[in-house]
Amino acid sequence: MDFVSRDMFNRLPNPLISHILSFLPTKEAASTSVLSKRWRLLFASVTNIDFESDEDSPSFIEFVDRVLALQGNASINRFSLNFTDYPDPVPVTAWILNVLRRGVSELELSVSDVAFPPEVFVSKTLVKLKLGEGGGLSFSDDVAKVYLPKLKSLEMDSVVFEEDGVGFVKLLSGCPVLEELALVNIRWEYWKSCSVSVKSLRKLKFFCEDNDENPKSVSFDTPMLEYLEYSDNIAKKYPKVKFSSLVEAHISLRLTEDQSADAGSSEDEYYLESDDEEEKEMVGNATNFLKGICNVQILYLSAKTLEVLAFCCEATPVFNNLIQLTVESDEEIGWDSLPGLLKNCPNLETLVFKGLVHKSTKGCGNMCLCKPLKNPSCLSSSAVKVLKIILSVHIDDEGSEVEEIKHFLEKMPRLEQLIVYFDISYEPSVFELSKKLQSIPRIASPKCNIQVISPNLSLSSTLPSTLTKKWSAPPNEEYSWFLKAVT
Repeated sequence: MDFVSRDMFNRLPNPLISHILSFLPTKEAASTSVLSKRWRLLFASVTNIDFESDEDSPSFIEFVDRVLALQGNASINRFSLNFTDYPDPVPVTAWILNVLRRGVSELELSVSDVAFPPEVFVSKTLVKLKLGEGGGLSFSDDVAKVYLPKLKSLEMDSVVFEEDGVGFVKLLSGCPVLEELALVNIRWEYWKSCSVSVKSLRKLKFFCEDNDENPKSVSFDTPMLEYLEYSDNIAKKYPKVKFSSLVEAHISLRLTEDQSADAGSSEDEYYLESDDEEEKEMVGNATNFLKGICNVQILYLSAKTLEVLAFCCEATPVFNNLIQLTVESDEEIGWDSLPGLLKNCPNLETLVFKGLVHKSTKGCGNMCLCKPLKNPSCLSSSAVKVLKIILSVHIDDEGSEVEEIKHFLEKMPRLEQLIVYFDISYEPSVFELSKKLQSIPRIASPKCNIQVISPNLSLSSTLPSTLTKKWSAPPNEEYSWFLKAVT
């Protein structure tokens, strides 16, 4: 920076310089305090402080102590501490208490094996609280009271709750205006029961890593919830599931290894013993949970959730409000549950497949071409107007994906648009698929517009018109839509 630039920067008003310093890493912002008394005062008024260290070194502890001392009692907006090398809890606790006294609004703590000071849970200023990621943070018995009257966002990763999860219920009940809740690896499968009961909650994310345990009992009482991400083994029971206002849900329920093995045995016996439409033996029961989300409008189902629908549901619920459904495919999991699901989505407008390769079973019914069709296809009564398919670079060698797309076109009478997206640019696949789709002699909806696109090429046609091509990225809304579906 030359002299003129430095002089112009120095002429900026103090509040603006402090605001700029708040966006710098704290170590860099703190280094400006040696420039002059003015800069020392400017740094003292910085409202966002971030500290990070992967080792318990005296120099890091001294640095944090020095920065907090320099700031004195100045108000603070955000304090973030990432200290994952099993630090001494004494200074860590002192730092947390320091920023709480100064009225911190956003508190982010990733610290290994440190119990939270009880004062965290009676803060009158906290709006956002993020705990965990370092591993071993615990909510101890010493927390006698929880009351966070302004807290709107709570995120917890690998936080340990003592007393069989009793503290979890206490924590949620002390957050009267909570709107966003994210729970990662809370390990509630070891609790007798777990309940997420927050009347004000609008967004919930829950993720638990794959393991061999089923949660014993899980309930949800969140009548204002609009957005849900839920990834976990199925619980043994769902006593209460209340999602009255749910708009969008991303569900990734899964069986344990033992349940999946039982499901495989049940499936083999089912197909060996009978060709009739008998019910398969259930290996778990997620019926109440699935009924609880039946008001949803936008639904994403992982491949493992399709397996849960097939083997852990007494009857497929009716999704009267569902207008957009995204389904993930996996070569190890069949589409057994899809025919019944589509039948029970009478107002479905957009259907998205993330991949088409799946396990070939008789249970797929007339949804696909795994087995010879015996009855009229369930697709013939489908209300779907838009079909979107996300494929990898190379179409499988056997051509089953192409045949499946042709099957959709031949059986879906109300289809107005088919979009096939290759998530990585590979022009030969785009041209090859476009050419094969153009050769279909008969489709159920002759005015269906067909698009095959990649990041830099888009081919479209309305059969039987001629093919048009565009050597550019597809429209932003189309491209971003597929990127969203991929995640």
